[in-house]
Amino acid sequence: MRTNRLIVLALMLMSLVLLSGCGLPTLPTPSFTPWTTIYGAARDERSMPDMLFDKAVSTAIKAELMDKNGALGLKVKVYCFLRRVTLLGQVGDADDFKAFALATAWEAEGVRSVAAFWVEPSPAGTTTSDLEIAARLRAALVGDENISATQIEAEVFAGQIYLMGMVRAQKDADRAVAHAQALPGVKSVTSLLIPTQQEQTVPSTAETPWPS
Repeated sequence: MRTNRLIVLALMLMSLVLLSGCGLPTLPTPSFTPWTTIYGAARDERSMPDMLFDKAVSTAIKAELMDKNGALGLKVKVYCFLRRVTLLGQVGDADDFKAFALATAWEAEGVRSVAAFWVEPSPAGTTTSDLEIAARLRAALVGDENISATQIEAEVFAGQIYLMGMVRAQKDADRAVAHAQALPGVKSVTSLLIPTQQEQTVPSTAETPWPS
């Protein structure tokens, strides 16, 4: 399948990028640490092969969606953590595209599970309020030293927050949700966070069967 070929190509490209960086000199650490560094590889408990594979899977699925319908593909966020795919999009009543997105995710090589959340499109699109909520949430999570967050992503749609990614324990997920709920303008919080302690109890070879 084309998605699997894209995954292989993406893995090859990422591997080349990593290898090319091995000989680079060490640069001074900037005084400001970007959000993507804090919740990126620096604090990610996944192994490097897992991180590369997850990134390749999400990239390949996104490419398929864009190839199918560029306008709708842009409205679907694709995340993958330890081969668990989450689709989050605002595509209205485009049921055929939703079905295509689900099928594409399930058919990607190595995928263990797929979860899809379709949010009603906001007439105003991404609002200033949503951006402010996202920024406040990032600051709250980064500033909370009690959260052992290894990888957290947040999307805000008309005051609805979706938390995705990985934390080390359920208590960290609960604290992240509490931070989100405390922000002004928030209407709801949906947590899709995966505690790594829970993940360790699941065999790495486990696969979720294709839905009937």
